[in-house]
Amino acid sequence: MMTIKKRMIVTNILMIAVPVVLCLIAEFFVRAIVIRVLEAYGLSFPDNGRGPPPGIEHMPFMYLLFFGQVALIMGIFFASNMFFTRQLVKQIMVDHEKYENNRRELIAGISHDLRTPLTSIKAYLEGIETGLASTPEKRSKYFSIIKNKTNDLEHIINQLFLFSKLDIGEYPMNMQKVNLGHTLPEMLGELVDEYERRGLVIKQEQNVDDIYVNADYMQLRNVIINILENSVKYKTSEKAVLVINCSSLGNMVEINLTDDGPGVPPDALDKLFDVFYRTDPSRSNEKKGSGLGLAIADKTIRRMGGKIHAELPETGGLSIVIQLPIIQV
Repeated sequence: MMTIKKRMIVTNILMIAVPVVLCLIAEFFVRAIVIRVLEAYGLSFPDNGRGPPPGIEHMPFMYLLFFGQVALIMGIFFASNMFFTRQLVKQIMVDHEKYENNRRELIAGISHDLRTPLTSIKAYLEGIETGLASTPEKRSKYFSIIKNKTNDLEHIINQLFLFSKLDIGEYPMNMQKVNLGHTLPEMLGELVDEYERRGLVIKQEQNVDDIYVNADYMQLRNVIINILENSVKYKTSEKAVLVINCSSLGNMVEINLTDDGPGVPPDALDKLFDVFYRTDPSRSNEKKGSGLGLAIADKTIRRMGGKIHAELPETGGLSIVIQLPIIQV
């Protein structure tokens, strides 16, 4: 998506270039009309086009023609500028409205995701305080739950911190040349056992050889983990499968991560990477996470010069596709 700054630059260029082109075209047609009119008077237009032919220097027609040309050129220039200015203002207003909607959604999402664990912590602390946890086993269980909820709070705050830093472009990226054909299997090898214990089988069926990208290794790993986490959270069977294919497409390398989960409605594909978006509008299930994972993935991949989007494969489930530019070494 084009930023407002880039859109203003493009608009300013168009506001200069388009009127100039239109004025040149208008001048061509006006010149042709003048030649026709002079020919009707039995006069010839001077070859250099620098003035009226001899004998008609004081004709009111020539003065009217001159002022007509000036008025036409000024009219074209101002009309073009007004058109592009109105288009720019209209787009800025649309972007501002979208920004305001996202801001309200962000505030609502933060409120919900912080309130849920805080409510649980408060309830279990009250249980300990009032003696509801009357046995050592119950107290130990309550403390364990409180600890887990505190970890959830810490995770949400860390995600918010990361997202805000990525959003304003202040999060440092350790960019380096990464051999994706070697790095991706190593990265997945560190995660296979952990996710298999959680019910997600990871399979890599296709890979590339000696293709390099400019990427931050740890942030790319976090992007893949965020996608794996989504597959774990939304799986509908005890054992789910996620297939990873890596291939080259022209000057881009593509990482396709496809699970066999429930997928999403087609109209939700473009919204998956919005802040705090969930396919469940009620947002009632806090176990589904903060809703920031894919938004962070999107901003991270864009910082690396790539793109990320979602697809619905014919076999069902959901595919997250990452594209990164290939670099020559």
